[in-house]
Order: sequence, then C-alpha cells, then structure tokens
Amino acid sequence: MSPSLLVTIVAIAATIGCSRSFVTPKVSNICGRGAKSNPHQSCNIFSSTTMQQQEQATTLYQTAAPSDNFPLATDGEALQALFSKYSDDDGLMTKDKLMSVPYIKDMLDQEDLYPSELDEIWDAAPKFPEDMDRIDVDSFIQVYRDIDDMFEDEDGEEEEETVAAAVSDSFAAANIGASSGGDDDTELSQAFDALKDGDSSTISFSQLRNWEEITSLLNEGMLGEDEYKSLWEASGKGDDMDLERFLSFNAALDDLFVFDDDDDEEDGDEIDETDVSKEEDEDEEVAEEVKQQAPMITETDLPPAVLFSQLANENYLVGRTELQRWGEVQEMIADGELSQQEFDVLYDRVEKAPGTDMYLDEEGFCALVESIDDLFEDVAEEDTNEESQQPKADIRELKEELLELLEDLDRIGEEEGRQLCGLDCTELEQERVLEVVGELEREPYNKVVTVSTSGGGAVGKEELVGDWQLMYSSSSTMKYNEGLSGLAGGLTRFGGLQQKIIGSKYLSDVEYTEQVIGKLGGKSFDVKISGDWDLKTEVSLFTGKPANVLSVTPDKVSYGPRSDKADHWKSLGPMNMLLLTYLDEDLRIMRGNTSTDTLFIWKRII
Repeated sequence: MSPSLLVTIVAIAATIGCSRSFVTPKVSNICGRGAKSNPHQSCNIFSSTTMQQQEQATTLYQTAAPSDNFPLATDGEALQALFSKYSDDDGLMTKDKLMSVPYIKDMLDQEDLYPSELDEIWDAAPKFPEDMDRIDVDSFIQVYRDIDDMFEDEDGEEEEETVAAAVSDSFAAANIGASSGGDDDTELSQAFDALKDGDSSTISFSQLRNWEEITSLLNEGMLGEDEYKSLWEASGKGDDMDLERFLSFNAALDDLFVFDDDDDEEDGDEIDETDVSKEEDEDEEVAEEVKQQAPMITETDLPPAVLFSQLANENYLVGRTELQRWGEVQEMIADGELSQQEFDVLYDRVEKAPGTDMYLDEEGFCALVESIDDLFEDVAEEDTNEESQQPKADIRELKEELLELLEDLDRIGEEEGRQLCGLDCTELEQERVLEVVGELEREPYNKVVTVSTSGGGAVGKEELVGDWQLMYSSSSTMKYNEGLSGLAGGLTRFGGLQQKIIGSKYLSDVEYTEQVIGKLGGKSFDVKISGDWDLKTEVSLFTGKPANVLSVTPDKVSYGPRSDKADHWKSLGPMNMLLLTYLDEDLRIMRGNTSTDTLFIWKRII
C-alpha cells in the first residue's frame, strides 16, 4: 500500500470515527453464566457506508482450514482424538492441559480469548463431584464448542462466503493491476528489498507482519489479524513470499480500501454532518437488530438463577426485551396457555431493580418465575389426575414409539454395517431419540416420576435387580472406544453389552459382559467387568432437585486368560455415575451425570 493512501485513510478514520461492527464475537450463554457484551472489538473504519469493503468479517478460527490440532467444532471424532492426545492416563484433562490445546492457546496468546472468559467456561463445564479439577471427553467437547460459539456469527456461512469473495475479488483486481507497473511498484520493490534478509529472494510471514505499513494498519484497527492472514494465504502457496507475490498482496490490500469516488468528488475531504448523523442512526439500528437476534433460551427446567443469567443484559438486569428470549414463556403465550395480559400483570407486580422502574434484578426475576409456577400449579395437578385415568394402551404410546425407533436404527445399522447400540448414529438420529426420551420421562407410568411426585424419595434398589441388555447409547466415550472396555477394534468389533445387577441385604454386585466379535480372521471373546453398585439420592447439578444416581465402582476386568484391576481403566468412566431418569417393568433409561444429553437405554431380559 502506498504511503500517501495510508495517510489519507488515517485522516478519514480520525474524522468519521470507528465502526464497532468488526470481528465482534457473539455473546456467550454458557451453563448459567451471565450474558454480557464481549470486549474484543476491533475499531475498523472499513465497515462505514462510505467504504466498498465487504460488510462483515469473520475470525481466523472460522476461516482457517481444519487440521488435527485445529478441528472443526462440529467434528466430534476429531475432537475426541484431540482430547485423547492431551488427556492424562485416567482419560481426563486438567485446566492447564486445556490451555495447551493449540486452538485455545493461540486465542489466549493473541488475546482473542481472555483468561477470565476461559475461567468462566471451565467453571461451567460439568465435572465429576469427586474430581472438580479435571474434565472428561464430553465436557471437553462442550468447552471447545462453547469457545467456538463465541466467535461464530449467526450468519456464519454467509460471512465465510463474503470474506472469501472479498479476498477473491481483491486478488482478481490485483492480477489485473499487476501488469500496469509504475512508481508504486518501484516503491514496493524497494520496500521488499529492505524487508528481506541479505541475498534472500523471499520474505516470511513474520517479516511481512513487522513491515511498518502493516503494523500501522493493525495498530490503528483498520486491518484485522484475520484479514491479514487471509490475504497472506490467498496471495499464494508456501511459507515464503517472493517479489511477485508481494506485489499481488499489496494490490489486493489496496483494493480493500477503495473509496466511493462519486462521494469524494462531491464532498472532497469534508464529511457532511448529516451523513455522520445518518451513520450514527444506522449504527443504533444495527445494535437494536443484534439485540433482537440474541439467541432464544429454549432449555426447560433450568433453575431460575441460571435462567436469569442467560437472559440478563450487559447490566445484569432483565427487562421486557430480554424476556422475549425466554422460550418457555413465549411458547406458553403462543399456545394460549398464558395470555400476554396475564404475563404483563405478573411482571408489573414484581418489585423492580433499585434505580429503575422497568428492569428486574435476580431476586425480582426469581419472584416472577415463582408467580408463574403458582399460576399453573393447580392446572398441573388436574392434568396429572386426568392422565392417571387414561387407559393403559393410550399412555404407553411413547414407549412403543421409542422401541420402534430403536428397532429402525438397528435395522438401518445392520444394512449399512454400523456399530451396534447406536454408536454410529447420526446427529439427527441422536436428537430424535433424545426428544422422544425427554417426553417419555415425563409420563406418569415412569416409576421415577411416580416416586418423586408421591414424596417417597429414591427408587427402591430392588427395582434394578436383574439382567439388562444395552439397546442404545449416545456416549462419546463409548463411540470413541468402540464399546465399553475399549478392547474392540481392528480385527474385532463391538458385539453388544449386558449388565447383571445383583442385590440383597448384604450384597450389591454388578457384572458387565461385553461381546467382542472377530472379523476377517479375528477371534471372538467376552470381556467381563465386575464391581460394586449403589443407588443414591443426590441433588442434581442441573435442576437443583433430588435425583436417583446409580453409582458403580468397577473392581476387575477379565478377558481370555487375563485379569486386571479396573481402577485405572479409563474407558469405564461413562458407567461409573449415571442418573436414573426412567424405569418401568422392562425398560430403564440412564443419563450422564455430567452430560445429561448422554443416554444409556437398557431392556430387561430376566
């Protein structure tokens, strides 16, 4: 870029001010953390209406090509492999190890992610009650995706196309202008000679980055690091840049800063105050639009304090605008269960935050939630009575739907050569199973619900005694290990899993039998895992309510002639602590204690 053009850009930037629309990560709403405005904003005048640069930009982490150390957040297998690379011998990861993962380390080093933000995400990640300093693979994937979500615009695909098109157009223009030569080429050739080392004919990425022209643009906030790296990658292949690539790079860089010639001719170097006012109005409209596009909170049964933190604005308050993002209430209003007038009356009755007559603090919001719950308490009791009087054939429809869905998955898996028990299910199939299970768990014939509503405490341990066959699991750990023990793979494959629960007044034993089936000449064998079990009542970290927890302490792993202690057999982790969420005569559903989207569905065989 020529020095004269740089001076002009800096002058105009000082006059019109900087737009706030460049590289702004979207607000993170993570596991009960307060919604807040992200401080990472680059001052970038090129989003002004007087510029012809692309309207939006994106971060390097969205545009860079994925690799083993920088996998996409949607690539579950790659994330599991990355976790395995940095986890300890127990299959867990400390916070220090998490900070050494290249994707996260780069963002911390470049201050795209603040340590305080990482602390917030780490604290929100589910952990085992007995080990709060480490996370498992499911929590790691959640942390990775939560960080990635902070830098993911709502129109991510359109932005990627916009940035790619802008860079492509820039280099198309650069190729056209490269043949024209002139004084600028001479100046750039001299600058290139000054940057390179001795007799070298090329310069490196860092040498170009330290060029005064580039550092000035970066320091002034007129060029983002992601734009600079995108231009470098698009200018040519290889780690070094020759003179021809250097000229093309600068031509494309200049093309990013093309002004509207017609406006310059009419207004000269002065900027009409009306235009500035118009731009300010447009910025306010954009801010309002972003506010309206904040994500809807659709989770149900969240504790009021957690829900408040996800809805709260930058001042940690909730007003009518923020309440429009409360999905559960908006759905009730849309369905006619709650009228807008009724909701307004409840809202007006709640005491407002000090110093304001229209916003609620956490205490006021919790009072609003309680008043809505009280409104539906009588209705809920009536519905429960009506459901209990329904014919048994009608109320078992959801269970039959789930069993048919699992049979279809088994059939598709057999036709396509997938793993058993849903270990190779697609995300869409997993979401469907999770949806049906969520509805089934609320049915009155669920013994877990019956015990809870009757005030009887925990489900009796004798209800679990018997032999069970695993029908389905969405555990990331089991998917990664191709079974429970991790011994399947290569010339063998996972052939199914049975669980035998033995219980008496003096005895509480559990035994898993995993079938490992040989293929292509491999030998088949059984893996037996024995241990102790207990059924406890603990307060759920997610709902704040008492929950039935099946705790298993594995003792020994036996296969063939071998017998090993199981205390450090990290693949067994997913079975050690599970929530009992559904139980009837022949079906049992468990959820992960630290990842409630993880399912284990068992069918009684004895």
